[in-house]
Amino acid sequence: MAQDAGAELDYLIGGGLGHLVNTVRNTVFMALEHELAPLDLTSSQFIVVIGAMRGRARTVNEFCQFAGIDAGPMSRLLDRLEVKGIIQRLRDDLDRRQVNVELTPKGSALYPQIMEIITRVYGQFLDGFSPAEAAQLQGLLQRLLANRNAAG
Repeated sequence: MAQDAGAELDYLIGGGLGHLVNTVRNTVFMALEHELAPLDLTSSQFIVVIGAMRGRARTVNEFCQFAGIDAGPMSRLLDRLEVKGIIQRLRDDLDRRQVNVELTPKGSALYPQIMEIITRVYGQFLDGFSPAEAAQLQGLLQRLLANRNAAG
């Protein structure tokens, strides 16, 4: 039994962890993409709405960090959201070099619909998990991040 656990750890360290995490991430985003289609949003675009509504980002640079997207692709993503009337970019009154991103009323109105979709999709992924198992999964994922952050 201990040998099996060692083989599993070797598999994860040897690249299986990255493959599994990436597959889960991609599958979650594909499911969200499908459910967000009626709102005319992509999985990348909804992250901007969430970030703005939750106050996690307000400048272009903050959105780049929040979404893990470089400045060029983020600018194009914001361009598309601006054309759709979901966000507006405004120069900061105190620092004219700074560009702030704000949701329009249309963008703010999307938030509850997006949250409903997220709840439904994540609920599908956690189907059959007990509350304790879901909490354990969250704790283990947070531990992975903490281990990496501690390593520098």
